[in-house]
Amino acid sequence: NMLFMNLMFPLTKTSDINATAFCFCRSWRLLALALVLATVQLITHLFDISAPGFQRRSARFSHAKALCHNYNYSAPFINNVSTYGGVSGGHWEYDGNAPRPFNFSVDVCKATYLENDKGDCKLGGCPSDLMNWRYLDRNGRPYPRFDVCGFRRRMSNKRILFIGCSLSRQQVLALAWTLGHRKIKWKRTYPPFPIIRKCTTGRSCLVDAESNITICHQFMGSIATKVYREGNYTLDHSRRGHGDSSCMLSDNKRMKKMNSFDFDFIFVQSIAWWTDLGRVLDSPTSPSSWVSKMLPAVYYDSMKALISMLTSRQSTRVIFTLGHTGMDCINKTGPEPFSMEAIPSTKGWDHTGKFWDASLDLIREEQMDVQIVDAREPLMQSVHAHKGPWDCLHFCMNSAANNMYLDIYWNEVFSVARDEVAGEAHW
Repeated sequence: NMLFMNLMFPLTKTSDINATAFCFCRSWRLLALALVLATVQLITHLFDISAPGFQRRSARFSHAKALCHNYNYSAPFINNVSTYGGVSGGHWEYDGNAPRPFNFSVDVCKATYLENDKGDCKLGGCPSDLMNWRYLDRNGRPYPRFDVCGFRRRMSNKRILFIGCSLSRQQVLALAWTLGHRKIKWKRTYPPFPIIRKCTTGRSCLVDAESNITICHQFMGSIATKVYREGNYTLDHSRRGHGDSSCMLSDNKRMKKMNSFDFDFIFVQSIAWWTDLGRVLDSPTSPSSWVSKMLPAVYYDSMKALISMLTSRQSTRVIFTLGHTGMDCINKTGPEPFSMEAIPSTKGWDHTGKFWDASLDLIREEQMDVQIVDAREPLMQSVHAHKGPWDCLHFCMNSAANNMYLDIYWNEVFSVARDEVAGEAHW
């Protein structure tokens, strides 16, 4: 109203020239303010920026742009695996122009490594061109690669846990580097004292700030639910000492924080610490031959207890990974077709098939709400990607092999809704 009066009658009631000047200046200041307010109202009316829906859309759009970084990728990826042949029947081929999900750096590795083992940062015997291998499906087409942007978009605000030994640890590291992390301060959780003295486990977590994704790894060696007896023989798993992660099954109140499995996705992969238990527990009352015979049953019971606990939370999607085991990698310079007969007896690796079968029998017979991801064929072909004679189990961290796990997870898990998983992949 004041602005209107000053505009209509700016000087008529002012006889003093100073008063007139004051009124005139005040009027034009108010006029300028009015023009600004009118402009804001016009924009608000045209674009409805005050509406909650517009604000939400704008926030999502800005957030999506901020998250969309495909680090070091020089070519776009087609990520529709349904049009491809999957991993079955495929093979590796060398491609000097293959895009790299990350450039391996020893310094970055040391600034991000998990647990207390920097062995992943050592590349003794690892060729520098291991990222130049690409997996082709049975139709000869490149298997779709892990999509960083898609992962961040679909997994925003999600919590992901990988349970397993150092093989799953390497997958978590590869995931962190692929997302662009170059320095990580892991948040670590361990069993309380004195439980930790008899139980080997620990959880390490990071938060990918760009999309608020929590990514954790929890070590699991081998576990058991009870002591097994047959005649004069006794299988007491606790005798193994280091590598016994049975406390993960405990309902001890002090383990509650450690055993919180409040996650959206949980990946389980752990066989490596089982295959050599016959030798580890060998004694007059538990000879290795008898222990080896009993182990599939022990494994079955243990995984049943673990997976039942993990699937008790209906919103959690549990994925059981059938991955690789040790192979004869000495003097291997290229991929080789996968054959069960080619698995060496080193550290009991030739027993791996029994545990794979026990896993499948368990999930099928108990009709567990678990998705099975079978990554064996491409990973077991990658004998050339191991570190050499001193380690034919772990892959070189500068190889495409570890990221093959991520490629498969993207195509079969992260990019696929739970109710879209069909057939024998989901029971």
